[in-house]
Amino acid sequence: MEKRKSFAMKLLSLLLVFCFVLPLAVACDNNAGQGGETTEAYETEIAKGSEFDPKLPRKDYEGYEFTYLTAAQSADPYSVDYVISEGESSDLILDAVYRRNVILEDKYNITFAQIESTSAQADVRAQVMSGNTEFDVIMLRGAYMANLAREKLLYNLNDLPNVDMSKPYWDQNAKKDLAVGNALYFTNCDLNIKLAYGLFFNKQLIEDNQLTSPYTYIEQNNWTLDTFGTLVKSISVDLNNDGFYDEQDRYGATFEHHNAVTLMYASGIRASTQDATGYPNLTLMGDKTVAAYEKIKDIFNDPTYCYCLTCSKMDPHGFLHRFDYARYLFTQDYYLFHICSPTGIDQFADMEHEFGIVPLPKYDASQDRYYSMWSWWTIMVGCPATTKDPDRTGRILEDLNYYSSIITIPEWFDVMLTRKYTRDDESEQYVQIIKDTAVFDMALYFDFGGIRTKILDIDPIKANISTNYAKLRKAIENDINDTYNKFNAAAPAA
Repeated sequence: MEKRKSFAMKLLSLLLVFCFVLPLAVACDNNAGQGGETTEAYETEIAKGSEFDPKLPRKDYEGYEFTYLTAAQSADPYSVDYVISEGESSDLILDAVYRRNVILEDKYNITFAQIESTSAQADVRAQVMSGNTEFDVIMLRGAYMANLAREKLLYNLNDLPNVDMSKPYWDQNAKKDLAVGNALYFTNCDLNIKLAYGLFFNKQLIEDNQLTSPYTYIEQNNWTLDTFGTLVKSISVDLNNDGFYDEQDRYGATFEHHNAVTLMYASGIRASTQDATGYPNLTLMGDKTVAAYEKIKDIFNDPTYCYCLTCSKMDPHGFLHRFDYARYLFTQDYYLFHICSPTGIDQFADMEHEFGIVPLPKYDASQDRYYSMWSWWTIMVGCPATTKDPDRTGRILEDLNYYSSIITIPEWFDVMLTRKYTRDDESEQYVQIIKDTAVFDMALYFDFGGIRTKILDIDPIKANISTNYAKLRKAIENDINDTYNKFNAAAPAA
C-alpha cells in the first residue's frame, strides 16, 4: 500500500483561508496574522456562504492523521484523485482541495493522508477483522462497498455522531435509495467528485449527416429510446473500405454490455425499490421492462452501426485501457454517441469538433422525468466498522462535506465541469440534470442472487431477460431477504 500525505503549516493555512474568503467580501484588515482568533473570524465569514453550515466547534486532535483508503490506479482505473493535495496547484480542483483541507487541518489540528491500495477490499477485511484500522474513510466502487457491507465491515453512517444526513451535501437520492432499514453503510456526498452516467454526442456528425440534434428532441419532449435509436442507426461508414467493420470505422455509437442497464434505468425501470421500512422489493420485471429491453437490443444489434467495446479485443494503444482509447476515438469523430459519466469530460477537452452532453433518453414522451444511473463501478463513501473514535470521524467527515460543498464542488462543477469543458449552454444545463436525477439501486451493488451479473450486465444481444429472470427469481428474493436480515432487521412477512 502506498500512503500519500498532506501537511500544511499554520501560517500557510491562515494565508490560504485569508485568500479564499476574499470573494466572499470579507474585510481583510490589520487583524491578519493574529493567530487562531483571526482564523476563527475567517471561518465564520466562510460559513456565511451557506445556510447549511453544521457549525461544529473547533477541537484539537493533536496532529491526528485522518486517512482515506482508496484503490491504486495501477490496480483499478476507478480510483480517487481529489482528496489529497500537496499544495497550491494550476489544477483548479486540486487547488480547491488544498484550500478545503488546510481549513480543516487548522480547525482540528489534523493532517490528511491517502492509502492507495492494490488490494483494497482485502486490506479492509484484514484490518477491520484485526480490530486495528489505519484509515478513517473508505472510498471504493459501489459493488466493492456492498461486498464489505455484507460482511459487516462497514459502520452505519446514520449512527455517526455529528453527521446530519438531511444536509444537501449528503446526496439525498443515495440516502433514500441505499438505506437498509434504518442503516446506511455507504453513500454519495460532496466529498466524492463523481457523477452518474450521461451521453456525449458529436455535434459535427449531427450537422454533416443532417440529423436532428438531441437538444431539439429534448426541447420537443421527444428524447426517447426510439429517437436515440434512429440517430444511432444513421451513422455507419467503412472508412478504410476494407469490407469489415472494426475500430477504425465510423459508428452511431460505442457499446458496452452495461450500457443496456443504463438505458433501462433511464427508462424508469429499477431492479429493486425500497418500501417504507427500507426493504428492497424486487421490481425489475413487467411489460415495460420487456418492451424497453427489446428496443435496446434492436439499437445495439447491428455491428455495422454500433461498435461493441466489451466484445472486442481492441488494443489500448498506450492508454490506460481500451475504454480510454475509445474516448479518444470519439474525439476523432469515429462515433456519434458515447455513454459515459460527465466526470470524464476532461478526456474530450482537446476535441477539435464540438460535442454536447445530454441525459440518457426516456422510454417514451409520457415519462415525466429523466433518470441517470449511478453505476456499481462508481465510487461510494463509507467508514470501517471498527471506527476508533466515531465522534471524531463524524465531526471531520461532516465538515469535509460542508466545506466541499462551498469550496471544491463550486470549483469542480460550476467552473471546471460546466464552464471550462462544456462547449455550450445546453450542456451546462443537462449536466446539472444528470447530477440531480442520479438513481442508486441496491440490487446493482449487492447483486442479489446474480441479478446484475447474470441478468443485467451481460450481452443483451444474446440474452433473454424474461427467461434469465424466471430462472433466478427465487434466488434473488432469498438473497434480498437474507441480506436484509443480516443488517439486523426483520424482513416483512411474505
